[in-house]
Amino acid sequence: MAAARTTRFQHLLDSAFAVGTLATIATGGALLGLGWRDGEPGRVFRLAGRALLERLGVASVSAPLTSVALGYLHHLAIAAGWGVLLALLILPLRGLTRVLAALAAAAGYCALSLWILPPLLRVGYGVTATVPAAVAVAVALAVSLVAGVWVAAAEVDESAG
Repeated sequence: MAAARTTRFQHLLDSAFAVGTLATIATGGALLGLGWRDGEPGRVFRLAGRALLERLGVASVSAPLTSVALGYLHHLAIAAGWGVLLALLILPLRGLTRVLAALAAAAGYCALSLWILPPLLRVGYGVTATVPAAVAVAVALAVSLVAGVWVAAAEVDESAG
């Protein structure tokens, strides 16, 4: 009995990490799209990295590539963290409830990012503090959560059959 519970929990964690990866990829695409709209695909990552460097007391002008790299790393950590956290809440649900929960979780993240979360905990750092940018990230997050929970469900079906 304990082994079955451990296996189920391990599968939940594996699936949550897969969904977190999808969330990272999807929201990264949304952030690139925001940058393309402004004529520079890596803009959001550069600005996020610059803000992080300046927060650490480093002049970001002296390290432009470092700011882009730091922005990417910030995105990887924060987006994956949000994806895993939200997936752990959504994956145990079934059917239409799962879809509705994924949409509600993305909408909740959007509201949190606009009004409560400090920039350090937002996907896209402070660059996504406007409603259009936050909505773009939330839509990408919703799509990844919906797709991810179905991928995880398909894995369970394959292992059972």
